[in-house]
Amino acid sequence: MKQRIKRIDKNKSSKSLTKIIIIKVFPVIAFLVAGFLLVPYGSMYFQNNKVDKIQTKNEAVLFYNANCSHCQKIYPKIFWHNVLNFNNESKQIQTINVQNTNNKHYVADLAIQATPTFMKTTNINQRLVSTNSQQIKQLIQTGGH
Repeated sequence: MKQRIKRIDKNKSSKSLTKIIIIKVFPVIAFLVAGFLLVPYGSMYFQNNKVDKIQTKNEAVLFYNANCSHCQKIYPKIFWHNVLNFNNESKQIQTINVQNTNNKHYVADLAIQATPTFMKTTNINQRLVSTNSQQIKQLIQTGGH
């Protein structure tokens, strides 16, 4: 009897691995990347639409307009900063969408002249209108001095 030797086709096994990656792994990675990019924007538009009061336990507050291009630039950074500091309220930055009718009174009450405006919760006179991460960090940590 002739023995048959089964040959492993390396080309065939690499094709099946590629197929598994494309079918199973790539969609998961795409979903995670899309979520990472889109979740802050969903939050920007659909949360922070009725804020009863400024949380003085928070480090600072961000007044923003969801349709402002400068706000759209900085909001995801603040969103992820808050996610990373979820268990530490004193490190979080409260976000208030002043575009929403429920929050428009903050514009007049606190004389918000532009967005994005960062304000220390302990001193409403310590403010910054900026998208510069270093300036924002300085305001939050030292009050801008």
